[in-house]
Order: sequence, then C-alpha cells, then structure tokens
Amino acid sequence: MNKERYVSYEIAKLLKEKGFDWEVFTFYDEIRKFNRANTVYNWNNANFDVDVFSAPTLQMAACWLREVHKIDISVIPDDASWWIKITELKSWSSVFNGKVLNSDDIKFAYEGDTSTKEGCYEAALWYVLTNLI
Repeated sequence: MNKERYVSYEIAKLLKEKGFDWEVFTFYDEIRKFNRANTVYNWNNANFDVDVFSAPTLQMAACWLREVHKIDISVIPDDASWWIKITELKSWSSVFNGKVLNSDDIKFAYEGDTSTKEGCYEAALWYVLTNLI
C-alpha cells in the first residue's frame, strides 16, 4: 500500500511562518492533531487561525521550495545512510559551494530521525526553512 508522508507539526509551523499558502487536504489543529479535510477548497494557511497549520506531503513542501524559493532538495542513498543535497536553482550552483551534506551534517541541530529517506527530507526541509529562507 502506498502511504503518503506528511510534514511534522514543527515543519508545518515553519512553512506557515515562511509563507506556504498552497491548498491542501490536511492540517494540524490547535492541539497539534493531524486532520484530513473533505475538500481542498480554502484549506491553506492564509485561511487558518494562528495555531492551525497546513500539512502538505514532504514532496509538496519540497516542490514549494523549488518553485517559490528556487531551492532544490535531493536525498541520495549511500550504502548504509542517506546524503542530502541542497541546491540553489537560480544558478544551478550548490548553496554550500558544491558540498553534498550527509544527514549527520544537519543532525547536530535537527532532533528528528534521519535514518530513513523521509526523515532526511524532513531534516533538509527544517534546515532550509531555519537557515536559508
């Protein structure tokens, strides 16, 4: 069964702070509970109260960063771990002067699990939202 992965509450909150306004079916309510709406109409951060946050999929959040902020996130498998590459698309040059980041490079400040591909995407989103935008 294919299961979509959604951003965590913390990433949803950062996305709202940084201007994420795409319409979605899912959101976190005032008590941090994950909810699914019956319709996509008007379910975006612009229409939510201060303590309610849109909850896009990891892929949608990465797409928003790429389309709106011209920052691309790639998570690349390597033997027993994952590598994270963050690229500025305006010039096709790496934000980190060509450096590909291992999840360990970000993990020092990110408290989530980076042992999975989804965890690395979450860490990369956190890093971009807290350090680059």
